[in-house]
Amino acid sequence: MKSAKIKFLFFSALALVGFGTSVHRVYAETRISIGVTETMETFNPYADSVSLMYSVWCQVLGCLGTYDFDKGQHVGLLVERWEVRDPKNWIFYLRKNNRFHDGSPVTADDVVHSIWRTRNDPLSKQRQNISAIASEAALDKYTVRITTKEPTAPLLDYLFDRVIVTSKAIYDKYGPDVADRQHPVGAGPYKFRELIPGQRLVIGKDPSHPMIQQYPLAPDEIVFRIMREPEQRVTALLNNEIQIAQFVPPHLRERVEKSPNHKIIMFHTAEIMFLAMMPKFKPWDNKLLRQAVAYAIDRDTIIRTLLRGEASRLDGPIGVGQYGYDPNLQPKYAYNPEKARELVKQAGFPNGVDVELSTPVGRYTLDKQITEAMVPMLNAVGIRTKLLTPEWATL
Repeated sequence: MKSAKIKFLFFSALALVGFGTSVHRVYAETRISIGVTETMETFNPYADSVSLMYSVWCQVLGCLGTYDFDKGQHVGLLVERWEVRDPKNWIFYLRKNNRFHDGSPVTADDVVHSIWRTRNDPLSKQRQNISAIASEAALDKYTVRITTKEPTAPLLDYLFDRVIVTSKAIYDKYGPDVADRQHPVGAGPYKFRELIPGQRLVIGKDPSHPMIQQYPLAPDEIVFRIMREPEQRVTALLNNEIQIAQFVPPHLRERVEKSPNHKIIMFHTAEIMFLAMMPKFKPWDNKLLRQAVAYAIDRDTIIRTLLRGEASRLDGPIGVGQYGYDPNLQPKYAYNPEKARELVKQAGFPNGVDVELSTPVGRYTLDKQITEAMVPMLNAVGIRTKLLTPEWATL
């Protein structure tokens, strides 16, 4: 699922999303520090699957392409163009001037290797991104063929911004552990400098990269600092310890607005917050019970109160600006606790049902508080809910 992006200098892939993201006005500084909420736990670029690290690795190691929200279309990064040869075969043509930071060319073998590693790395958490692929092959030094298991119209959504391209030569020479930790040689406009898991990640620009030459005012260094508590991020922002604070919640917005040196940027995003029910686990294999949950939660009240109106209601898992969105799609589930109670009974639970609900804490805007507000709503219709708060990495 894609994330909406703000163009920060040149690198749209290093976007920060969320209602009420706050940006400190900077003009001459060459270091940008950003307070973020996501995990930064591993040197292995395939061992995590969070939007922040996909963006960072794309800027450091390299990605095939990205989705340009301004243009409303996919655009190439490492690839110059692509074509659909037939419903199951896609041909990607690499730019011949792509270079890794060590000066070696980015070739089709590197792309094939990267897809192979996404699939076969024991620590990979990104296999879902290539699950549609049956095989991949280098047709020549700069041409890759990807064959899908079935016709897959949205293949670019799985590959662009998601498949991280790494050097096959470095991997073959050093092996995965040493290559990832000591030789993170990429083809992006930034180079890896430092990672302290659970604390911060530092990247620095490569002055020789064509994109940096096109945007010379890009910051020399970008520091991502994990700050899960919103009060911590806002305080650091106001003290100029960071210049961008991700996910400023509505109740802290006034603190930022009162500062003469800061401003709140309001915009619609594709940072989706939803309650997921997995049908492969009981009792969520019961469609009627899933429908009961949809009717039981008063989303409009949550938006009006906790989020102070600074969110848009979703009637499905995707929203405006995302691939496949249809504003006329039915059914839409309005808040109807009476109908929810009846559906719980029809689902085979005349005396109600006990379930567990896990929520992240500090990953999204007011995530725990919003989930806490759902619990009494679910309890009221007979879905007795126990709230769990596991660590984000575990969840």
